[in-house]
Amino acid sequence: MRRIEIVLLAAILLVGPGCASAGELPTWKMTQLKDLGSGWGPAGEDAGKAYRAALAGGRASLTVPVWWGKSFRPPEGTVYVLKVSYKDTATKPVVFSSHGGFTGYWGLGEVHRFGGAGDGKWKVADVPLSWDLLCRKNNFKDLTDTTEFAISCDKDLPIESIRVVPAGEGAAEKYFAETREWIARAQADKRAKAGLGRKQTPVLPEEEMEWAIVPFARTYMVPLMQNAAPQKGEAGATLKVRMARNEYETVQFGVYANGRDLNGVNCTVSELKGPGGKLNCEVALKTAEYAVVRAGRSGFQMFPQRFWPAYPVDVKAGRSHAFWITIKTLGEKTKPGKYTGDLWIGHTVSNRRFGVNILIEVEVLPVTLLTMQEAGLELGACGRPTLQELKTLAEYNHTGMDVWFGGTQQQMQVRNGKLEMDSTYLDDWMAYATKLGMTHMMWFMGGDPYGFPDTMNLERDLYRSQTGNRDALRKEFLRKNNENPGKIIPELRDLYVQWVRQTAENARKKRWPTLIIHPFDEPAKWVQSSKWDNPYHPVIGTGKWIRPHFEDASALIRKGAKGYDNILVGGDMHHAKDSMVFLDDVDVFCTNAIHEDQDLGNKVRKAGVQFWQYSGCSDQAPAHRARFSFGWYFAAYDSRGSLVWAYNAMGRFDTSEGRNWGYGWYTPFGTVETPFLIGLREGWDDRRWIETYRKRAGAESAKALLQPMFKEAIGRRSQRGRDTVYDFYAEMQRYERMDRWRDSIIDAVLK
Repeated sequence: MRRIEIVLLAAILLVGPGCASAGELPTWKMTQLKDLGSGWGPAGEDAGKAYRAALAGGRASLTVPVWWGKSFRPPEGTVYVLKVSYKDTATKPVVFSSHGGFTGYWGLGEVHRFGGAGDGKWKVADVPLSWDLLCRKNNFKDLTDTTEFAISCDKDLPIESIRVVPAGEGAAEKYFAETREWIARAQADKRAKAGLGRKQTPVLPEEEMEWAIVPFARTYMVPLMQNAAPQKGEAGATLKVRMARNEYETVQFGVYANGRDLNGVNCTVSELKGPGGKLNCEVALKTAEYAVVRAGRSGFQMFPQRFWPAYPVDVKAGRSHAFWITIKTLGEKTKPGKYTGDLWIGHTVSNRRFGVNILIEVEVLPVTLLTMQEAGLELGACGRPTLQELKTLAEYNHTGMDVWFGGTQQQMQVRNGKLEMDSTYLDDWMAYATKLGMTHMMWFMGGDPYGFPDTMNLERDLYRSQTGNRDALRKEFLRKNNENPGKIIPELRDLYVQWVRQTAENARKKRWPTLIIHPFDEPAKWVQSSKWDNPYHPVIGTGKWIRPHFEDASALIRKGAKGYDNILVGGDMHHAKDSMVFLDDVDVFCTNAIHEDQDLGNKVRKAGVQFWQYSGCSDQAPAHRARFSFGWYFAAYDSRGSLVWAYNAMGRFDTSEGRNWGYGWYTPFGTVETPFLIGLREGWDDRRWIETYRKRAGAESAKALLQPMFKEAIGRRSQRGRDTVYDFYAEMQRYERMDRWRDSIIDAVLK
């Protein structure tokens, strides 16, 4: 490691996003718009500006003409910025939402937050809007020439105008910085009392004991907390990567502030070069954002929750900050060999830059891994992400998603017993998934049966789609199901079959991925007697009727799908013994209860049913947990597919309240990554290495190496995470073994 001093002569240049086409971009003045929706006050004037105020406590919406031509969305890659002229009367950040087909029931979704200083000054907010957060409105077989926006605020907020401009240089960095700022503001009180992790005493080489800035290597599998410090062998250690020609690899390093505060810490990576020249790859450098998460019943801690494109940070004396480098090899374009480069880490003192270099070593192996599809592996997560997120997930080994009919469904109308559907929004989303190579979509027609029958979303919404008052129809549906819960009620049986058949036909015509349709979630609760308190209308919850209801729905799905090969029936089974009764009803059996019956997978496969497994995450799950669960542990049982609960069932960046399950956040400029996402990707890369080795060595020959690893993986699962309903995951004792297993397989493949 070398110590360097550099004079800071100029600001760092930031590369902006791809600009939108200039063309004729609109400006809307609030007092001149005729199509303002609800939530607006009367026209007024202040400081020479004519305005209308978005009223506090609600959602002030406005419908405007589209400006990007005839397409459903703007061209892929387009980013606009909406310049919002407003008077900052709000005392909390203002929420701006758009109509982009990325939220439940195709409503409005949050794009950005701004303001909230409450200083009464007129300002202009920049609200970026990417192509995937923006689309035309569709009113049941009527694709309009309009889109919609909305503003939510805690005080009446005067708005003068909104002007659309192309996103320019620095737009992404500004958006990222403003987002981190409002999160910090929202969490300020909690951050003041949040824990920083276990305090570590630094172990430094003698020559570095007096250095102010000390970089150190640490596996990405462990969250690098702010109280971390370099341990033996970590300070100044070379960052090493070993990877195939078509793989991502992430390395983590920390920057420790040794005895003094560090200001403006930032990093750069040099070119990676070897005997054959420059390494043909993509390199992404990212900085951790430490945010508040729940700790215990009432406490909080700071956690490296999100990794943003690299930005400078301040590090207080005695603390550390985490950074990631992710390298992506490019298949045949990337030549095998060993490459090295420098990572430079600097900070500012009196307008001068001081820093150190550490070495990066990348070994690209002469191996092209099987893709997930080539290996016959499947991965999806519960949630319907934006299209940019979908692209990230596809690149990170996801072959599908797991969507819920409550929020993700066709627009439906029932007239004289005939079902009519409009799949405009879903067709757009599914087309992009197909373009990305995704192969399946799990689709849950209902949720947790503790809320039965109100959680039977397909059945309930089919009933509400009939002519009449939707609220009255919903109550009528609940009353009838409470009285006769064992089967789908007579009024819906034919409509249910119609829905399946029309869905199958449209999916085949539009080339959707294969649909794995679940009648509802967790049918093994048929042996329980429990219900949620539903203030809207009484529900009966779980009981013996859950089993025949699931079986009946499965039979109707098969009836509607007769003649179509793109529809399968699936079930999520959270208990082993109580789920076996459904083997005749499903094509895909997905469980998180393998520890209840070690032979469960063999029993399922013997019945001719696909055996999948699922596990959980949270807003603070470590990478090693995801890697172990979905990689080595599930591989030990040879489950070919997996589900994650959940991808985005969590708050919009601030998850310091409530229960949060998720591992990625959308932005107009791409996906913000988390430790769990990287661990999940690496777990499936382990699976890809395993399957590549099996293909090369032969399944029988490969057993000699793999079976001892699988046996150890099963034996080393900790006792934690075995509550199959509320807190389910698999975690490994001595997680560092996973790197050794990977290296052993790599060595075997190379032989």
